[in-house]
Amino acid sequence: MKKEMKLRGHIIDSLTLSKLLDEICSAGNLCYAKEVLVGKRREDTSEAIFIIEASNAEKMEKALEIAKKHGATEL
Repeated sequence: MKKEMKLRGHIIDSLTLSKLLDEICSAGNLCYAKEVLVGKRREDTSEAIFIIEASNAEKMEKALEIAKKHGATEL
């Protein structure tokens, strides 16, 4: 099963994107960025669209919980 998610904010300089991807993968899922748009100036926000792949509903639920904890939303 797959789910597409979006994360927006200061996700690069705060390391939010890398932490989120690491936590989801550490929970036994596959997670990768599909598209990353980085703000041009320091005050600009960035946006990432990423994919979560899980082998079962329980793992997907855990991955979604992690993603939402970091501020991600479902697409």
